[in-house]
Amino acid sequence: MDSSTPDTGAQPETPAAEHPMQARRPGVWAALAIVVLYFALQFGLGILIGAVVGLAAKLKAALAAAPAHSVPPTTKSIVAAIQASPDLRVIVVVLTLTATAAVTAWLVHRLWPAQWTGAGLPGFGFTRLANPRAYLVAVLLGIVVLLLGGPLTQFLAGQHPIRQDVTLLAGSVSPGLRVLLALVVVGVAPFAEELVFRGVLLSGLARRMPIGWAVLASAVIFGCAHLPDFGFAWYPVPVLILLGLIAAWLRVRTHSLWPSIALHATNNAVAAVAWFVVAHR
Repeated sequence: MDSSTPDTGAQPETPAAEHPMQARRPGVWAALAIVVLYFALQFGLGILIGAVVGLAAKLKAALAAAPAHSVPPTTKSIVAAIQASPDLRVIVVVLTLTATAAVTAWLVHRLWPAQWTGAGLPGFGFTRLANPRAYLVAVLLGIVVLLLGGPLTQFLAGQHPIRQDVTLLAGSVSPGLRVLLALVVVGVAPFAEELVFRGVLLSGLARRMPIGWAVLASAVIFGCAHLPDFGFAWYPVPVLILLGLIAAWLRVRTHSLWPSIALHATNNAVAAVAWFVVAHR
């Protein structure tokens, strides 16, 4: 990997004409706003897409039923239809995550276009990797984090069950939909979350604090932001913080966001493989 010294964080403000990369860069509050917006989009788009998918399912059922027994769909019946059908819930999740990633990427690129391909901070790191061996390191680290993180999370949880919404959902649908969900979890989600946390957030934090503290703060925020995925159980958070620390270290060390995405994707991929292994037991 590139061993050159990374950008170490806060720099004095300079005129945009001298340093175009610093002309428009996210500050701490703007970066935190993107994090909040990312999850707010998931919530809002999830409701909207869920309403559309549920309405379509109810209308299809109404058309298939005898006219005398058809009932106009209501909000309550749409919600009940989605909750009763894991297949519909997977479709909603897939569409929601994909739409959220697309909107977030578009917004970030529109707000800070000069930062998109910046190698060092405050850039977001969508640049060609100088040393491709960093991908191998990222993949190996992703596997190591998962192998060590699983037992650690179980130890911290003790007798308490650990339930992740997407894992529970994946175990209750057909193999085809499970593959579709896995593709989104492995491909779309790591891209979007690394852009938000190791791209925008790390850049914004590094503007106001030393890079080491920025790395730690971004990892802690990353871990805590996933609490709703586990029913607000804290047991998985330490491992998520560790994943965030390693991903941020890769971002700073390699001057590229792609190894962080590879790390995140590998971690998710190994977990997704377990969906199929468990389903065939």
